[in-house]
Amino acid sequence: MSNELHCEEKGNGNNPSLVFLHGLLGSSRNWRSVANALSQEYHTLCFDLPNHGKSFHQQSTSVQEMADAVLLRMGEIGISKFIICGHSLGGKVAMRIACDQPNSIEKLIVVDIAPRDYPPDHHIPTLEALLELNLDQLSSRKEADLALTDKIPNWAFRQFLLTNLEQKEGQFSWLPKLDTLMSSIASLSSNPLKEEQYLGDVLFICGGKSGYVRSEHHGQIKQFFPNADIKILAKAGHDVHVEDREGFLTFLQSFLKD
Repeated sequence: MSNELHCEEKGNGNNPSLVFLHGLLGSSRNWRSVANALSQEYHTLCFDLPNHGKSFHQQSTSVQEMADAVLLRMGEIGISKFIICGHSLGGKVAMRIACDQPNSIEKLIVVDIAPRDYPPDHHIPTLEALLELNLDQLSSRKEADLALTDKIPNWAFRQFLLTNLEQKEGQFSWLPKLDTLMSSIASLSSNPLKEEQYLGDVLFICGGKSGYVRSEHHGQIKQFFPNADIKILAKAGHDVHVEDREGFLTFLQSFLKD
């Protein structure tokens, strides 16, 4: 793998640039549908974060390192001002970027995550289940699905995770660097911000059926982002942009046009 971030670009480069960042164990493809819907008016860039998808692997990973990698790549592409939208872990990276380089960020959209500490043990069973899967003995993706059923009973979540399973010449491998993500999960789960603020325009879009951002966290959001507008999509869970795509696009497009 080359030492750069994989990116799916769509739209005219002369239009405003809109960057999308996925969550833990996700990839650029998670944003493909939304990016397609916006690519007539925006130059969309959907990244694979470090240690995810087709991007480079490294032994350590943190929100700061991910933010630095995205900023470096944007500089290499030659884009100095852009809108950024991140979901879950990608939302933390987007917050970090906005606070580090506020003059580069025209608007910030954060999807179903708050600037607070989350319990790292939430993700550990999932990472353990993936790491324990014996890839050498797999002959099909269906076998992998069956092998994960006991530990990951949610079918839809399993299918999402299995998008990370790659097969080349009959051999399966994981696209994400799972061991590094496991060893870094406490850091990735913690609040990426300290006392800084981003004073630009910010939209938080949260799922009404998700526990990631509750009303008691709104004060913390305002502490770091005084101009934040917080919108709730009542029927959506954590994957807001997938579970209520139309509602998500309505909120997003209204915010972008303001």
